[in-house]
Amino acid sequence: MDIKSIDAGLLTKMFIQGTLSLDKDKEKINGLNVFPVPDGDTGTNMTLTMQSAIEELSKKEYSTVAAVSKAVSKGSLMGARGNSGVILSQIFRGFAKGIEDKEVLSPADFARGLKTAASTAYKAVLKPVEGTILTVMRLTAEKAEHLNLEDIAFHDFFKIIIAAANEALKDTPNQLEVLRQAGVVDAGGMGFISILNGFNNGVLGREMEENIVTAKATESLAGHGHAAPGDITFQYCTEFIIKTPHEDATALRDEVFTLGDSMVFVQDEDLVKVHVHTNNPGIAIEAALRYGDLVSVKIDNMKEQHENILFKESQEKKGALEKKKYGFIAVAMGEGLKEIFENLGVDHIIFGGQTMNPSTEDIMAAMEEINAEHVFILPNNPNIIMAANQARELSRGDVTVLPTRSIPQGISALVGFNEELGVKQNEEEMLKILRSVKTLQITYSVRDTNFDSKAIKKDDILGILDGEIVCVEATIADGLVKGIEKAIDEDTEIIAIYYGEEVDKAQTEALVEKLQENYPDTDFEIYYGGQPLYYYLVSLE
Repeated sequence: MDIKSIDAGLLTKMFIQGTLSLDKDKEKINGLNVFPVPDGDTGTNMTLTMQSAIEELSKKEYSTVAAVSKAVSKGSLMGARGNSGVILSQIFRGFAKGIEDKEVLSPADFARGLKTAASTAYKAVLKPVEGTILTVMRLTAEKAEHLNLEDIAFHDFFKIIIAAANEALKDTPNQLEVLRQAGVVDAGGMGFISILNGFNNGVLGREMEENIVTAKATESLAGHGHAAPGDITFQYCTEFIIKTPHEDATALRDEVFTLGDSMVFVQDEDLVKVHVHTNNPGIAIEAALRYGDLVSVKIDNMKEQHENILFKESQEKKGALEKKKYGFIAVAMGEGLKEIFENLGVDHIIFGGQTMNPSTEDIMAAMEEINAEHVFILPNNPNIIMAANQARELSRGDVTVLPTRSIPQGISALVGFNEELGVKQNEEEMLKILRSVKTLQITYSVRDTNFDSKAIKKDDILGILDGEIVCVEATIADGLVKGIEKAIDEDTEIIAIYYGEEVDKAQTEALVEKLQENYPDTDFEIYYGGQPLYYYLVSLE
């Protein structure tokens, strides 16, 4: 197929095929997580980001490739999830910029778009790291730029640059030590190659069946009214879509049915849509993960929605709302953590964290709901900071993103906040507090691996201290005790332990009694976090 130019229609097909290719490969990409913990979500985040781009692209037909690329850039920018999704959105932003005056694309035009895409992505990252998607993207663009592009057809063009991208990906472990230790290549780089393969499929006419479920698809499920708070037995409207290999997922329906009411369950081939009102959304989602891969999740607090509606109605009658000085947004999963953040004055809590990174649009929507002169955003996860910063840049408001990398950092920062201080003073004080907080996470391994001279088996209990695996144990209790032993030092005064939804309170209290005996000069505190996936989150200050 000797195609030497790409028009708007073909470029649209290429983006759709790139999304489908990424969706097909996303679990393989997720599996490349450096740590063998249950938060490998690069493939999922990139797929959801592209699905948001396709949703924007599907709103109308476009007559030029510049208009197609601009729509993809806008959609991916708003739907970007996780660091990989934000970088991908910047790649598309740069590509759109590089071809902004084009009606159709030649291979030379496409190469120019790749070069601008690589440059834009590098500029978007504060400290670019080689051996990542950035490297794969840059080397691919450089290969395209140095080709003889005068009389080349697009199928030959893609064959050459995909080969170059694969070579760059193969070399990533030699550039990034953590990849070499984990024995994997870069997940984001593999995702980028999957997209290129989809582009090539579009050029060659090898089109996969379109079956794109967007991040907002659950909005088509049965909705819910605003009952009076006293009448709401089950507080959270939980909606999700999973992709499952099971032809019959009625066992999932029966399991989720026991968790609440107002259930809607629809299975269409390999996709299952579920809507349920429940007090335990985390349990419902954990059940879903046993049957397949999450495509999208939406959780609404119906009591809070109703109360907000009543409050806004009452305020509208009184006139315009008076702005308060400071507002706060925090990202967290778990009923206990949500309550803790609310008690610390957080106005809006975005349900998310490990495996469920909110999008740029989610964070912007939260900002719109807060009536404050200045808003602080606490991402509480390193994989959400870039999306938060992107939301801040797009916002017209006065916003500060505090780079909290964990729930304990977020809580400690809020405790140190002083209403009487100015924005900059508070930011400086809270950043100082972040540097004094150690975070220990107790979770489990999702695969066999060797990392940092440690032999790790699937289901081993891992203790992770500020991003470093410090212990590998057989039981959750041993993981907590050994992890604290590795983390504590002579300066540690307070240890706060937040136990997750799968951990027994009495067992935790018994463990803490023993820990208190071992470390009599340290104060221990226990809180219910209710977080999924991580048995314990531990703050050491």
